[in-house]
Amino acid sequence: MTTQKTSSSENPSASDSSSSVNNATQSKSGRWLWFWVGMTGLAMLSATAGAQLATFLPSAPLMQARLTPEQEAVFDSDRISGTGLQFSELTRPVNVLLLGMSVLPPDVKNPPAESTHLRYQPEINSFEGLSDVMLLLRFDPQKKKLAILSIPRDTRAEVNGHGIEKINAANVDGGPALTATAVSNLLNGVGIDRYVRINVLGLAKLIDALGGVTVYVPKDMKYQDDSQHLYINLKAGKQHLNGDQTMQLLRYRHDELGDIGRIQRQQVVLRALMDQSLNPATLTQLPKILNVIKDHIDTNLTVEELVALVGFGGRTNRSNMQMLMIPGRFSERNEYNTSYWLPDKERIASLTSKHF
Repeated sequence: MTTQKTSSSENPSASDSSSSVNNATQSKSGRWLWFWVGMTGLAMLSATAGAQLATFLPSAPLMQARLTPEQEAVFDSDRISGTGLQFSELTRPVNVLLLGMSVLPPDVKNPPAESTHLRYQPEINSFEGLSDVMLLLRFDPQKKKLAILSIPRDTRAEVNGHGIEKINAANVDGGPALTATAVSNLLNGVGIDRYVRINVLGLAKLIDALGGVTVYVPKDMKYQDDSQHLYINLKAGKQHLNGDQTMQLLRYRHDELGDIGRIQRQQVVLRALMDQSLNPATLTQLPKILNVIKDHIDTNLTVEELVALVGFGGRTNRSNMQMLMIPGRFSERNEYNTSYWLPDKERIASLTSKHF
């Protein structure tokens, strides 16, 4: 377990088990999957080929925002990948915080002018809103394992300077650095090495660029929200979804498990994308995929580090990829003024000791 550099002050029970997401107690768009979709072709390359590709891409972090020195200090700045012939090889375990953003005009101070004259609330290309999805990914080259930990957005947590609130508000309060501190505190000091923020605008295009994804839709899903132009209409069963249909599956909220049901579906989509996309055909789409992604991500990872991470993911045996979730329970109806996911501290300690 690494140590964070800075610190701060509906009732199924979740488990830290790594078994299938079909188990409601063990199992959001999993926006790491958006980034993974865009970069997954790199995993088919050798270390040398990956290095050659990266030389054509910017070496600086793909950052849309700039961190202050204090914010930068939250993240471990030590190198995570080798140089020379080992350019695309991870050299140590790495924890990457993935934040998926769904941002509407009212969520930001200065929304695009064209978005303010519509009769509905469109998604905008911003990273200022609530974290709709939160994942912590552990890449461990020593154990040859990849762990993906889902953090329910309604998790009750201490956010430095803002008291107790839902952990997804930390991005609004202080961006990725404050969110990383809150996550580290929740996980008993687990260090955060890098972050990635991704918004929803590029997701459907990315899925389409990969030719869609085959998944099992657990039930008929139908929902309409004219205020956001959100229309969901999916039938139960195994089917091949395009980008828009995948978005419908990921955004549907009206099931018995609420937010936990969304986490389960997103983990299913993530695993399906990894299984279906790690093939040579993906390489032919790489320029298009990268072009879509670059305008919709904010990260302090460099391209070289991205190559190393995705290369590691592509070489990792699927049996060594574990889907996890913060253990806890839903709050009771009258327990608090709002609904929370209440983390189980003892089981979190066990989870972090085992996987981080």
